[in-house]
Amino acid sequence: MKMYDIEDYYRPKRFPWLPVTIISVFVIGALTAIFSSRNSDKSDEIKADEKDIQTSSSQADQQDEAPVQPPVTYSRIPEKPLAAREANALISEAVNLKKAGRLEEARNKFLSILNKVDATTRAVVEREIGELSIELFTSPRPMKGKAEYIVKSGDSLSVIASRFECPVELIQKSNNIKDRAKIQIGQRLVIPDHPKFSILVSKTGNTLTLLLNREFFKTYPVGTGVQSKTPAGTFKIVEKISEPPWWPGDGRASIPYGSPDNILGTRWLALEATGDTPKVRGYGIHGTWDNSTIGKQSSAGCVRMKNTEVEEVFMLVPRGTPVTIVE
Repeated sequence: MKMYDIEDYYRPKRFPWLPVTIISVFVIGALTAIFSSRNSDKSDEIKADEKDIQTSSSQADQQDEAPVQPPVTYSRIPEKPLAAREANALISEAVNLKKAGRLEEARNKFLSILNKVDATTRAVVEREIGELSIELFTSPRPMKGKAEYIVKSGDSLSVIASRFECPVELIQKSNNIKDRAKIQIGQRLVIPDHPKFSILVSKTGNTLTLLLNREFFKTYPVGTGVQSKTPAGTFKIVEKISEPPWWPGDGRASIPYGSPDNILGTRWLALEATGDTPKVRGYGIHGTWDNSTIGKQSSAGCVRMKNTEVEEVFMLVPRGTPVTIVE
């Protein structure tokens, strides 16, 4: 073998840099594209998860928010005024039904003409409806919106009241129960079934109108705040207290019920603002020992009623009842 042949045998051959470089660039590019695609997919998944979390959170927030009660409305403007003769004839029919003991029919007859009579006649019709409403609702008499219930083992008036969303006092009154602890298994009760009361207070009229299922139930004269201090807006009843103490708010200690200095009367229904109404504290509907203050702007801002009448409202309406106060 020649020397140059040996040298050629041992000399390293030239490495193919160009093909290897091209292949490497191609492989790296492909791998980069694959990883980028995976990262993009993962990022999209993360974004989707975040969107789901935000949506879920938003939905949860919406679920946590209690629905805002619409303002209570009630108009005393006649729809289609009846002629005096026709109105008087219908009133006579309703009065005869009442005398015959057909109280629900009488009430319905009065309700049918309530928005069709002049202001003077309307006051008479409202008074009749109010008396019939209380008589029907606070007695065992049958009436639309009432249910029969047979007392079962383990029942108490509180349990039954919760089931029907009806105040205990109303169940007692409507069934002539003197002692709430003394109900018996098998006893038959007639109970207002989830009554939907609402209240409308007029500051200029100094009236409180009680509505049942947004239909007239009864109206009461009230006293409101001097110089229109009673706040207008939407509220709800959040607390009910019998024989309430009074906190004057001027640094004095609470004044117990029964003291001549306690101005709250026999009942207190605390109000809490709802919706867009500015938050206020210390306002409510309460009784008074001075009936001369009723029918005028006379309070420090609360709505005051005669004791006998606030006791009636207290018995009828549950906590959560919407209240609208208008100018």
